Amino acid sequence: MNIKPYDKTIKDLFLSQKQFIIPRFQREYSWDKKNYVEFFEDMVKALEIVDGKITSSQYFLGTMLFVGNFTEGTEKEIVVVDGQQRLTTITILFSAMSFIFKSINQEVLSEQLFRYIMTINDNGEEVRILKSKSHYPYFAYFIQDKTKSVATIPTSEEEERIKETYEYFMGVLQEKKLKKLLSRYIGNDYVVSLPFVEILKALRDQILNTTFVSISTDDSKQANSIFEILNAKGKSLAHIDLIKNKIFETLTDVEPADFAEEQWKKIKTTLRGDNNEAVGLATFYSHYWNSKYKKSTANKLYDDFLKQKLFTSKDKCRDFLNDMALNASYYMKIVNPNRSDYDNRKEYFWLVQSLNAMSNLFNIVQVRIALIALYDIKERELISTKLFKKTVQYLENFHFAYNAVTSGRANKVEKIYSVFSISVRKSTSKEETEKIIQEKLINELELFYPSWNSFSQDFIKLSYSKKEHPSNVKTKYAINKLCCYFMGNEIFPDNGSIEHILPESSDANFDVCKIGNLILLEEPLNKEADTLSFEDKINVYRKSCYPWVKSFIEKTSSFSQSDFQERALRLSKLYYEKILNRRIEEDKP
Repeated sequence: MNIKPYDKTIKDLFLSQKQFIIPRFQREYSWDKKNYVEFFEDMVKALEIVDGKITSSQYFLGTMLFVGNFTEGTEKEIVVVDGQQRLTTITILFSAMSFIFKSINQEVLSEQLFRYIMTINDNGEEVRILKSKSHYPYFAYFIQDKTKSVATIPTSEEEERIKETYEYFMGVLQEKKLKKLLSRYIGNDYVVSLPFVEILKALRDQILNTTFVSISTDDSKQANSIFEILNAKGKSLAHIDLIKNKIFETLTDVEPADFAEEQWKKIKTTLRGDNNEAVGLATFYSHYWNSKYKKSTANKLYDDFLKQKLFTSKDKCRDFLNDMALNASYYMKIVNPNRSDYDNRKEYFWLVQSLNAMSNLFNIVQVRIALIALYDIKERELISTKLFKKTVQYLENFHFAYNAVTSGRANKVEKIYSVFSISVRKSTSKEETEKIIQEKLINELELFYPSWNSFSQDFIKLSYSKKEHPSNVKTKYAINKLCCYFMGNEIFPDNGSIEHILPESSDANFDVCKIGNLILLEEPLNKEADTLSFEDKINVYRKSCYPWVKSFIEKTSSFSQSDFQERALRLSKLYYEKILNRRIEEDKP
């Protein structure tokens, strides 16, 4: 194996001028209170008093595994294969410590610490040192933002864990609590006279000077093999390991082939996917189980597996593994949608677009439970193509309105998806399927669908900026959907680009980034329009082939702040009625 191990410190890693990427389909941030409390207390325990001063000591953090070499390589981006939980926790801790420094008027120390969270590239642009595709945008705009000026409400269990970890650190870093904890290990007589700022600086240095073994490889498949070897030693068994062991205890035949081993490898290979976009086996299994057998929490999956008695015969074990393998193939089409999955047939372009919106734009994981069930009944011809499409697009619209616009909590609908999926998989006819979809899916989700007032209130706040902003992705999606409505098409234009009608660089004292000031324009025309005045832009707009642009210039002779505010309301009404297919009913006072 072409691997390179190095002894490194956390400071080496954070100052390497690299960006460390956590792929979207790697497992989520999963450290619970026991994990992050143990980590923090280990850091505090390692502090020492030397000549009356508090100082750091040696601490070993284990092994971290990367695709790409942050020590010698020329790559700007390094993929984190093993080390995600530790690096995420350290980033959360540094964010809290930076805030504490600032709260005690140590602005310089706060700024200096934050450079281990955000750095500046050669172009003078801010870059997040740790970039996660799993918990974006919450992590980016809550943990990695100094001002925390962007509203950030957790919408998933992962985001809740990030918030809980941050709040724990904010609590334990208060002077009284930190000194009390430190007193346990080095004695109260020493601690009582120590300045609070010196304790914080020593704790900062303890984390930065912590050492680990960095293992680097350029081959992602090799990295996965190394990961399995590293994690097979000395680690307590997770539910998926226990389930595997139980199945393998039953399927003992190895001749003419080891069916259990081959199927298990097939499932893992399927979930590995391409382009480093691997899905954790435990993540897939949890969604698969909740989609077919029972709504189970992570710590109940093994017990519930035993209760189902799926391991009591060789035939049952074989059927279970075969079904897991089939559903793994569905799952990868859902989380990593590609037109090539459907031989680039145009009639499936809408599906790839819808799945991409839910998985990659809205970042909704709970909906996968329902989607793999829909794939299953479609494969068994228990749902018409028309109803399959209608249902998937309903889910796409629901999650745009409920999560992307009004910030509803996705975990509130997880049980609905589980109950629906288990039921629909038992359907025996297309008629029964249609009834189950209406009664157990749509009727249940309708209870959570945002009202017109709620939707409109948040929709008009959507904005798009040239600078990275958490609203950019969902606003771009909404603008593309509106353009498609005017075109009478389902598929987003390939050459569309977000145009600010009044230039984003405008000196006007209002927010020109809001959706009322946005339209979709062909990219070359967008560049031509650039920062021209509205009067000059109209001449550029006349070159557009987009019906939406043509309609806009026919009805618009001038444009100002009041115009785009009114336009935002009109767009929200159009979106709610025509795209979401909702009836507008005013909320009762």
